[in-house]
Amino acid sequence: MDKTVRTLVIAFAAIGLGLLGYYWIGRWHTGGVESAVQKEKSRCGERVAQLEAEIQRLNNELGPLAQEYKSDLAHAFGTEKDVGAIQGENVDCKKVTAQAVAFFQYLDSKAYAGDDKRAEDLFEEVFQKLADKPPVNVGELDNLFNLTQNVTHLYRVLGKERILWIKELLAKEAAVVEPAMAVLYSWITICNAGEGGPTDPAKLKAMYQYACFFLNSLGGRSYLLRRESKLRMLIHYYCLLVLDKANDAQFNAYGLDIRPHLDYLFYDINNQKGLLYRQRYLTQLVALRSKYQ
Repeated sequence: MDKTVRTLVIAFAAIGLGLLGYYWIGRWHTGGVESAVQKEKSRCGERVAQLEAEIQRLNNELGPLAQEYKSDLAHAFGTEKDVGAIQGENVDCKKVTAQAVAFFQYLDSKAYAGDDKRAEDLFEEVFQKLADKPPVNVGELDNLFNLTQNVTHLYRVLGKERILWIKELLAKEAAVVEPAMAVLYSWITICNAGEGGPTDPAKLKAMYQYACFFLNSLGGRSYLLRRESKLRMLIHYYCLLVLDKANDAQFNAYGLDIRPHLDYLFYDINNQKGLLYRQRYLTQLVALRSKYQ
């Protein structure tokens, strides 16, 4: 009997100690968790405060830049809104033509072409000289002469003075180069240089020659590789739009396949920062990939 009582007492004592230990361990664990949660909340609060401060700093920095960008657009194109047509054919050619005219007048005000020549006239002159002497797109590697001709093509055709004019324009007007390319592409190909009606086949065929030159020839690709990445991608992008138009008009004489170029450019633009219309380019490239599946 005494042995049974002692066993029960020991058992109850063990259970009591176990419960007491469980209680204290539970309290200690709960306190530890609450402490950890409070510390994590504190760290998150500090991080949020830092991020908010960083956002405010960036807003303070970007605010003037955004205003400066709008100012650049207003001066160069007569509008603070997006200019030109980045993709698609639904373009208000009246507005595009007005933006192109405003851009040429803006260049005239800077006298890049000199006091005796209008920027629009110089642009037409450059376009015509390039159209009259297309690059070698077939047999470039047949001999060293053809290759040398292609590598030096732009310099030979345009001459030193015009090349320097273009380089100065690209350097000093970097803020408006991207929208300018959108306006001029739409103005020439969709709005037929403001003349209305379908695109002039002669203009489109000339642009096709240079699209193939930049996309598929050693001379053209070596030229693009020497350019700043943003400009290289923009030229590549508009070459693909021209190639697509050539396909639609059924005069892709060299049979250039657009599909591998679409994938390559999509990857490049997707990883490129600083493009104003980056998402629009990607959307158009996706549409072209679907078209040529």
